[in-house]
Amino acid sequence: MNRFLTQYLFLLLFTKIILGQGTSTGLIPINDLKSGYYKNYQGGYYPSGSNVRPFKHDSLGLAFSKQILPLDINGNVDTSKGKYVFLSIGMSNTTQEFSQFKSIADPDPVKNQKLVIVDGAQGGQTAAIISNPAANFWTVIMQRLQQAGLTNKQVAVCWLKEADAGPTQAFPVHANTLLNELVAVVKNIKQKYPNCKIVYCSSRTYGGYATTNLNPEPYAYESAFSVKWLIEKQISGDTSLVCTGNNPKAPWLAWGPYLWADGLSPRSDGLTWTIDDFVTSDRTHPSSSGQKKVADMLLNFLKTDQTTRKWFLKSSLTTVNNSAWSSAPAGFYLYQNYPNPFNPSTVVSYQLSAAGSVSLKIYDLLGREVAVLINELQQPGIYNSQFSIINMPADKQGSQLPSGVYYYQLKVGNFVQTKKMMLIK
Repeated sequence: MNRFLTQYLFLLLFTKIILGQGTSTGLIPINDLKSGYYKNYQGGYYPSGSNVRPFKHDSLGLAFSKQILPLDINGNVDTSKGKYVFLSIGMSNTTQEFSQFKSIADPDPVKNQKLVIVDGAQGGQTAAIISNPAANFWTVIMQRLQQAGLTNKQVAVCWLKEADAGPTQAFPVHANTLLNELVAVVKNIKQKYPNCKIVYCSSRTYGGYATTNLNPEPYAYESAFSVKWLIEKQISGDTSLVCTGNNPKAPWLAWGPYLWADGLSPRSDGLTWTIDDFVTSDRTHPSSSGQKKVADMLLNFLKTDQTTRKWFLKSSLTTVNNSAWSSAPAGFYLYQNYPNPFNPSTVVSYQLSAAGSVSLKIYDLLGREVAVLINELQQPGIYNSQFSIINMPADKQGSQLPSGVYYYQLKVGNFVQTKKMMLIK
């Protein structure tokens, strides 16, 4: 065969293998899996296949969020000059994504000015490494805090995203290994940052395009079960993770944004991962678009979750029902509702850069109007509006709305933006 033809065919095959593979694994995201099972293990973020935090655990998280106040360097409450820290804990992917998050969150006009965002995540620092309280990882974080004029006693909230390098054992063995390491990590967090009240946890992004064995599928997908089991251990009352009383062993734990979607197969909220969301060197670490995707999800979560608004937003911006946040943002934008999926209520947030006649409505898949959340003139700002099937008028039969996908649409003058939400009963 002609040498040039051979090279061409080889290149074509290589391109097909590298660029064409991994667009989908067929696995179901755990939020869409709900009460279904993956290899005999139930899905959903929380126990019993639910994607909604149990009431008792949620109430505890709300109580902790109200305790997050500005602190001086010795950890004493100082509302005038004090600060409090939101710290990332994790590996290379985490620091890349959190750095992007910090770059868009710091200048955001709605962020609380007492809040300092510090990236503690570091390349190569896997869960196995940082589960050791003597690891240099923790020393580096201390140095970063000091460089920012802060101390360990001012750390109030953490975002934890971790994994192990090169897993090989079959599920659930490797997932249980990661679980045990995560238990050690959150205990380390509480020991080193005694005023840390809350840790939000995320699992890996999609690994189907990976060209190395660093953390490919199905390990990336299965890491979500480690996070799920970690949080469930605390909910079930495991004494090693107690977060209350005189001698707490860990902060309050909950899901942050869930980042996994099955490649190009849309998740119920529309999330997908393209091959260009990952760098060409290993298709595992996020490219600039992948970093921004995670950063936007994290920022949206912090602006909308009821346990985050109290400390992330300006103190005057924490009311929920149809209330404006001060400071005019740049542009019009409709945020992803949270929680999503939801039952019985969810919060829809949107921003207005100019005054206008605002329409915010819910529609079913057939385009029929389900609810009108907003229909009024509003001033520039960022708004929250709650959609509850319980509080809907009787003629709308909200309690009888079936589970499924619904659309919510924001209209302001010529601006129109639509997103999907999912009701699960």
